[in-house]
Amino acid sequence: MQPDTAKSFQPKLKEPRNLSPRIKWLREYYFKGSERSWNNDFTAWTTGTPWDVLFDEMTFYIVPEVYPFMQTFRSSIYQAARPVKLDKDFWSWSLPERKAWFLKEVMVNYVPQEILPGDLIAGARFNVQTSMCWTEKEAKKRDGLIYGKRGARTKMKWFHDHGYGNSGATSGHVIPGYENALKIGWKGIHADLEAKYESLSSKEQESSRGYQLRAMMSASTIPRDLAEKYADLSTKLVAEENDSERKDELIQMAKNLKQVPWEPAETFWEAVQSLWLTHMLIMSDENYPGPGVSFGRIDQYLLPYWEYSLSKGMDREFGKEILKCFWVHANTAYDAMINVGNNGITSGYGQLITLSGIGKNEKDMTNDLTYAILEVIDEMSPILEPKPNVRLHRNSPEDLLDKVVDSISSSQGAPFLLNFDERSMAGMMREANRAGCTDLINEDNVYDYAPVGCLENTMAGNDRSGTVDNNLNLLKAVELTLTGGRDMIEFIDPITGKKDTIRQDGPKTGDASKLGTWEEFWKAYEEHTRYIVKKCVDTYETSESVRAEFCPTPYLSCLVKGCAEKAIDITRGGAELSFTTLEGVTFATTVDSLLAIKYLVYDRKECTIEEIVEALKDNWEGHDVLQAKAKFRAPKYGRDNDEADEMARKVMDMWSDEAWKHKTRSTNRQFRPGMLSWNYWVGDGYIMAASADGRPKGQFLSNAICPSNGADINGPTANINSVGKALGGRAKDGNGDCGDYLNSLPNGASHTITLNPTLLRDPEHKEKFKAFLKGYAENSGTSLQINMVSAAMLKEAQEHPEDYRTLLIRITGYNAYFTGIGRELQDEIIAREVHSNY
Repeated sequence: MQPDTAKSFQPKLKEPRNLSPRIKWLREYYFKGSERSWNNDFTAWTTGTPWDVLFDEMTFYIVPEVYPFMQTFRSSIYQAARPVKLDKDFWSWSLPERKAWFLKEVMVNYVPQEILPGDLIAGARFNVQTSMCWTEKEAKKRDGLIYGKRGARTKMKWFHDHGYGNSGATSGHVIPGYENALKIGWKGIHADLEAKYESLSSKEQESSRGYQLRAMMSASTIPRDLAEKYADLSTKLVAEENDSERKDELIQMAKNLKQVPWEPAETFWEAVQSLWLTHMLIMSDENYPGPGVSFGRIDQYLLPYWEYSLSKGMDREFGKEILKCFWVHANTAYDAMINVGNNGITSGYGQLITLSGIGKNEKDMTNDLTYAILEVIDEMSPILEPKPNVRLHRNSPEDLLDKVVDSISSSQGAPFLLNFDERSMAGMMREANRAGCTDLINEDNVYDYAPVGCLENTMAGNDRSGTVDNNLNLLKAVELTLTGGRDMIEFIDPITGKKDTIRQDGPKTGDASKLGTWEEFWKAYEEHTRYIVKKCVDTYETSESVRAEFCPTPYLSCLVKGCAEKAIDITRGGAELSFTTLEGVTFATTVDSLLAIKYLVYDRKECTIEEIVEALKDNWEGHDVLQAKAKFRAPKYGRDNDEADEMARKVMDMWSDEAWKHKTRSTNRQFRPGMLSWNYWVGDGYIMAASADGRPKGQFLSNAICPSNGADINGPTANINSVGKALGGRAKDGNGDCGDYLNSLPNGASHTITLNPTLLRDPEHKEKFKAFLKGYAENSGTSLQINMVSAAMLKEAQEHPEDYRTLLIRITGYNAYFTGIGRELQDEIIAREVHSNY
């Protein structure tokens, strides 16, 4: 008798392969973590003033787990800081000029330059906390806006504590103009800035416009001066090196660094070196280790350099070695917190690279460099950064699909994120029409979109879309509808034990029992959705306005089109495309709660609104029968059920339309909708009251656009069909946002599916999975993340974490090492795999 293939199939942890001695050493050295003699841990640098501030808490407002430590971080980083000798005229300069000078002084003259043994890329130290460079007057004003009675911290904290979500002006999450920097070099960027400055009148030169351009000119020389330091170091190491082959490499590295990034790149080695130095300095400029600073379509703009070097005799494997060194460098961002968690390796900073996809005239852009990078990923995995996104579409080549499926089947589903062009481009085209920017996003360039951070879609080189700045708990509107605009349960501060009195916060829609029809209930729900969206907009403004006034980033502004042209910093709205995204969280829980209320109260009349409210206040205790009906009888989103999916589409259209109605007051940035839950659906489950879908308080909420755990009982195809319908489906008349595709979410929608490895155990099943991906392109969402792990392996990793330190899994748009996340989130991942709720 033949053994059962599924039962006999035993998935194994992914292991790296085909690594040269150089790369093997660098990779293994990196994974020693805090045991290393060298690391890229934070260094802190101060002006030496007693009022100085280095840690900007606002960029962490979207990270609730950091809230208790904000004051500690501010104090401890200041105490650890080393003073920088200031120019005698320092305090007479404008704030942007101070920031640019201080960053340059620190990175060029204070932070040491180091090259690891065998490394082919220079640029090792970039995790810094530098002074905000405020005068005493500026620091006092800023602190008042943050810590005052109605300041940004108080508003942010109230918003989160009462279950609305979180909101804050966050750094990163941008695709800088890397292609332009490689083509014209920083010398070309500097010359352009100089020309724009010289075109100003003398009066304008002494205005904010002149200050900004002078700051950007100063910042644009940092890559040149830092490269010179690394060139000198390479030359010094040549004299100390005995190995002739390594001597030649160091000599070439010195030549590369004398050329780039100041001059345009010519060879592939130069291009990757230029790209890395340009990129790492953004992380230094923003003082936060790289969240969402992404590379865009790297296999497209590096291709000319790759082909040129191959034509000149570069060995293809050596080209891959250059890329593998680049991979190691990207991962040293985690050294910023090397003594925290699993040696600082906790989740993805989102240095995303984009591969393949559609080009002009719908041409597939897969090329030899695409495959070379996929080989590098396969050979280096498991490793977190940079995260690859493969753009698929209806006409993706079979060879690419085969490569993607093989990689997914062997790497626990990580690190791949799959983007689907037709639906994604539809979202970007809707953005162009809704925001009135069709001159910047249109049929002639929309194919050059790329995701940043986790999966958020933007254009490249001219777009700052604040892709994770606002995370709105959509379920809160259902709660407020049931209570007439008041919290369902009182908030108790977990640290002080202080209780917040329940008060009237939302619109006074009255006693929900008086809402006699479903139409009346829906109308009240719409009113509360408008309220929570406006509440989020107003909360965000408090930190956005402070960042605009006090936190310029002149170096990053050099790399984003619009900033130089307007002479406005990116933090003040200088980018050509200047959006901020409102991410909808707890979508499926919201939809399923509405479905349960409609089904139980209005359609079947099996209970009253009063009974629903009583059950929720009691956390379903003593209401077992009603809870069972809500969980198991009411329709659920995620089953390819037209009635449920129509509700999902109605919720989607309503809240996303509401998002488009708002702009920031201080920076005139347009709000746009998206759906990325990060890990909020876990923590917020302990804040929110029980919900009408049968979920008790403390159980996880739904993740992004995914169905609720346990709801997708009709299989993965039904799951993805529901997602496609929720986003808008296909236009019956063919007039969609892009072709016949409709998409309410230009930012994209995180969709994670966990599958058992047995599903890809043989060629026949891999072919079926390819068909599944093709079906996703036709009918489903913007992006798909796949965890290819078994519950047994995950439970084993919980029990023996020391044996599974490199086990990578998808969370929601980002990867994490499974043993480095909390037990609650681990349990949620396992629940996904078995398609049930814990």
